[in-house]
Amino acid sequence: MVIFITGNDTDIGKTLVASLIVGSISKSKPFKKIAVIKPIESGAPSFRDSDLDVVKKNNTGLRNIDFFNIYSFKDPISPYTASIIEKKPVIYSVLLKKIKEIINNYEIVIIEGAGGLMVPITKSKKVIDLIKDLDSDCYLVVKPNLGTINHTLLSIEQIKINKINFKGIIINKYPKNPGISEIYNPVYFNNCGIKIIGVVPDVKMNNISKLSKIPETFFSKELGGFFSKKSFINECNKLFKKLTK
Repeated sequence: MVIFITGNDTDIGKTLVASLIVGSISKSKPFKKIAVIKPIESGAPSFRDSDLDVVKKNNTGLRNIDFFNIYSFKDPISPYTASIIEKKPVIYSVLLKKIKEIINNYEIVIIEGAGGLMVPITKSKKVIDLIKDLDSDCYLVVKPNLGTINHTLLSIEQIKINKINFKGIIINKYPKNPGISEIYNPVYFNNCGIKIIGVVPDVKMNNISKLSKIPETFFSKELGGFFSKKSFINECNKLFKKLTK
């Protein structure tokens, strides 16, 4: 199983979601070998500054998980721009080969992309090309607030054009007291036939250990959890009707 986590924007919380998915899916089945890959990362001078280190720290109880990074850049900018500045070009064929080698040696592989789908990796290749060439399952992380409909639908359109195995969206940073947009946007997505795989509350990265709910409650069965989209949408509809009376 290869899970590729991407987003409809930058700073969308992919690393937080990846951390929680690792925790959830590892409890659903005793996988012998799990790999977490951040193929390309910008703004990570060392492992301690990396997204992989965040995932590792949030899953300290797991002993069967390995972490991989192929290309890393110091500046927190587009990977392609960073590669030009640092004079360290990304060789796409090498990147693809190394990831496939990892995939062949692990039962489950969770890959976190850089930024959104259309972020350039090289002059001619983008994150969406990597998802397609790896033939991986794609999960799109989105926010629930105003503006997310436009970003999400445009992202899904590109996913469909590229014939990628799209599994659905994960709504991240869902507020404790949602406003009208946060309440109805999920209903709109559901009415459009977009599958909602999970809903993650608005939580700080360093507070994951203090969560009142276990990660399995955030995701549907395919990601090791027991999140109910039906119950969530029903609750959103009730709140919407209450606020618009």
